[in-house]
Amino acid sequence: MLCSKIAGISASSLSFILLLTGILTDYWLVNFGQGLYHEGLWQRCSKNICDKLSSKNGYIEGTRGLLIVSAAFMVLGLVSSCLSFANVYVGKISVSLIASGLESISAVLLIIGMSVYTAENTYIVNNSSFNFNWSFFLSWVSVLGLLIAAVSHILAYKASPRPGYDTVGS
Repeated sequence: MLCSKIAGISASSLSFILLLTGILTDYWLVNFGQGLYHEGLWQRCSKNICDKLSSKNGYIEGTRGLLIVSAAFMVLGLVSSCLSFANVYVGKISVSLIASGLESISAVLLIIGMSVYTAENTYIVNNSSFNFNWSFFLSWVSVLGLLIAAVSHILAYKASPRPGYDTVGS
């Protein structure tokens, strides 16, 4: 049970760090052609000059929003993960189960946001000198970490004793 909790909080923490790094850096798309530049969710940089991305691209706004909401659920999941070490219960529900649910919601939102961004830029990547780069891939790896964290917390929940069963026979 303790190993599952440690694996869960470790994977959740790593996912949070990876997602924050991915959201805040500007290497989602890189153009290796004539006009060498790189862009993220917030700005496009070329020759050390950065410009804010316009909001005319609705998919960028959607991706930003989904990733930010996903990060918020991740923070709640991390708090629940920390509380799971104290064997806290909300009613008869273990905080490990709550952490698993929050991490699952965060993973779903992250998958949707990343899928929107990927779908909108796949044509450009396949037919030009653009490539997805490390910020983009860090965000996708964050999904894997969240899924590992959610499964770890479910395993911790299954292995933990349930409150109230010791008084059933009395």
